[in-house]
Amino acid sequence: MKSSNKLSIYLNFIFRNIPIHIVFLITSLLPNHLYTNLIRGFFIKPFIGSGGKHLQIAPRVTINNPENLYVGSNCYISHNVYINAKGKIVLDDNVIIGPMSVLATTNHIFENGIVKNKGISKPIYIKKGTWCASHVVITSGITIGEGSLVAAGSVVTKNIESKSVVGGIPAKFISKNDK
Repeated sequence: MKSSNKLSIYLNFIFRNIPIHIVFLITSLLPNHLYTNLIRGFFIKPFIGSGGKHLQIAPRVTINNPENLYVGSNCYISHNVYINAKGKIVLDDNVIIGPMSVLATTNHIFENGIVKNKGISKPIYIKKGTWCASHVVITSGITIGEGSLVAAGSVVTKNIESKSVVGGIPAKFISKNDK
């Protein structure tokens, strides 16, 4: 690893990762409510890649690699969501991520038949007006099209076209979202 890359990792850890976790710790006593979620979103915006207006972050959200998280306006990330943004995550405007969901941009790799704690990272893109209901898992390299609905408990392993309703493990097309 180059020394400039190591320096960047250290700086991100000191100036983004630690402060964002301090914000979550301090605001953890606040209730899960519109106004306190807006306050939490306001305070974490400086530590993520970018954040739009009216960002709502509920309690107990975990964001790893916050510098690679790009969030549009009017987005809501519900309670107990785990976000691994090592490979970059982009949430366009008006995206809702339901409670206890996982967005993971990294897949572990196997070397000589043994899993390693390193991996291959690919970005996740969730387009405008999409709702990922509760307990949704979105794997690395996925794009979810505009105006889509991912049903509760789904595991998204393939790209989803715009205006689609999908569900299941793995998530499969159910219908068009014509509303």
